[in-house]
Amino acid sequence: MNEPISMRYDTTIKVLFKALPQVLLKLLAGQEATELLTVEYPSVKKRVPDLVVRLLDQSIFHMELQSDVEKAMDWRMLEYCGLIRQTYPDARLIQMVLYVGSGKPNFSTLIDEPMLHFRYLLKDIRDIDCCVLLASPCLEENLLAVLCKMEQERETIREIMTRIAVLPPKERADALEKLVILSGLRKLETVIMEEVKEMAISIDVMENAFLRDLSVKAEQKGRKEEAASMLLELLVCKFGQVAESVIAQVTGAEREVIEKWSKKLLFAHSLDDVFAS
Repeated sequence: MNEPISMRYDTTIKVLFKALPQVLLKLLAGQEATELLTVEYPSVKKRVPDLVVRLLDQSIFHMELQSDVEKAMDWRMLEYCGLIRQTYPDARLIQMVLYVGSGKPNFSTLIDEPMLHFRYLLKDIRDIDCCVLLASPCLEENLLAVLCKMEQERETIREIMTRIAVLPPKERADALEKLVILSGLRKLETVIMEEVKEMAISIDVMENAFLRDLSVKAEQKGRKEEAASMLLELLVCKFGQVAESVIAQVTGAEREVIEKWSKKLLFAHSLDDVFAS
């Protein structure tokens, strides 16, 4: 599990798009795709576009998926424009960056110089209502719904989990892993694991390295939060209301440190006695 977390997001999303999620493509490109085009350009720096498809009207739609902001995205899109046009010189080319990250998509979408004018489209997936993708019969689009605008996060996740629950065991575990990875972009991994237990979905978490690691982390986080809550309650009982800085110190500490403070509390005469090193 040494793969960088941003690369894990990107890889998972690209895999889902290989299934040609037609509902989402119609939202983004204005029409469905007829085929997935393999486009790859060997050079000093190898270039492989994230998604290139032929649309119903025979135009070419090129999309890059970004979970973080790249300063030189405009020039990279221009480079792709030149490479794709060499392969499909007679087709109309539409280019878009689909942002799936959690921050603001502060991309430069325009190059405007005396001898050069270039522009590409930018779309934040959070502008898309998750219900549109939840209504799709395509599981890949159902999974991508977790990145879209969600009015009720837990209900949306439960709906996706319901689709996953009826899959054969291997497909079920694979789909759940993808959902958990995507949910990391919205900091919803804990909610996913809670719903797995609540719905009693039959998945052997220990057989999946990624889910096993996440399950262990979730359990550790739960124990830490429980220990922190208990210590804060005891501090209030013994010394009265505590400052926000103390609450932040306790909730931000590791579980082992919290347990050490809890033991010191038994003989402490002041807050300083508890937190003294």
